[in-house]
Amino acid sequence: MTGEIACARRGIAAVPNMRSPNAGRVLAIAAASVAALVAAVLPFFAATYAVTLATEIMISGVFASGINLLLGTTGLVSLGQAMFLGLGGYGIGIGSSLLGFPLWLSIPATLIAVGVVSAIVGLICTRTRGVEFLLITLAFSQMLYGAAIKLRITGGSDGMSGIPRPDLSAVGLSSDDPATFYYYVLVATAISLLGLWRIVNSPFGSVLAGIRENERRIVAMGYAVDFYKVGAFTLGAVVCAAAGILQAQYTYFINPDSMSWQLSGEGVLMVIIGGASSVLGPLVGAAIFVLVKQGLSILTGDYLMFFGLFFMLVVALFRGGVFGAIRILLGARI
Repeated sequence: MTGEIACARRGIAAVPNMRSPNAGRVLAIAAASVAALVAAVLPFFAATYAVTLATEIMISGVFASGINLLLGTTGLVSLGQAMFLGLGGYGIGIGSSLLGFPLWLSIPATLIAVGVVSAIVGLICTRTRGVEFLLITLAFSQMLYGAAIKLRITGGSDGMSGIPRPDLSAVGLSSDDPATFYYYVLVATAISLLGLWRIVNSPFGSVLAGIRENERRIVAMGYAVDFYKVGAFTLGAVVCAAAGILQAQYTYFINPDSMSWQLSGEGVLMVIIGGASSVLGPLVGAAIFVLVKQGLSILTGDYLMFFGLFFMLVVALFRGGVFGAIRILLGARI
């Protein structure tokens, strides 16, 4: 079974690779090691602004990675994943700020609650496909966006402030310090990406890839496709909620804008820019998106027009995204 799914995932018969796979793997490991080393020591030599920017990139990368489990792995395009980012932020705000629960209880409770909600939403949304799926996820997102504006518990359009960061005083640290919070987000990002890597490279992930390539064939092979779609939808939503928790703690604030369809669209752009073919692609796309947008906004007030041109160039020149091009150059699957 697994071999057949792998064939469906590739779409073509296996062709011998003329490059040296060992050389490509060595280059890939070396590049990943250098990137990990830079991330580990960044606060020691970078300015505070660079550290906060890197923190923002990682949070955006986690959000884009949750979207990619649907878009890149399963082939489902959603414009509503920001609703789960917002639910994560509001969940931690309600649990810790309003109800007074400790973070060690509020965080898992929020993720579990988002998992339950997303499973229910997924059961409805995954009955559709293509444009219909995109529109129904957008509709759910707008519905929750409207609820966040109207409900008192969410603070209405003013949002919620005073969302706490972890209390690290027991180890002599303060999470209000940008460098300390950077490492907190770095650990959360590493856990999220490792978890997604394990999912994508598991038999479950192989079935998701088979659904993306040829759903009818996977159905004919006897797999419960609806179950796998809902599973992917739920897991991706939980990852997006984790990004929402980090974002709310980063800004000490959450408001309905975090659930807007525009933010969902930005997440999709990050995936496309970086490349949907691997787990690290969305993180690379998030870095490019944040840095280019930040740089253009400094140079001109019409940065959105120039960013649109940049996005078109990336799509035209890098069919598999920027990270996809890097993978081809290294000749390795990373």
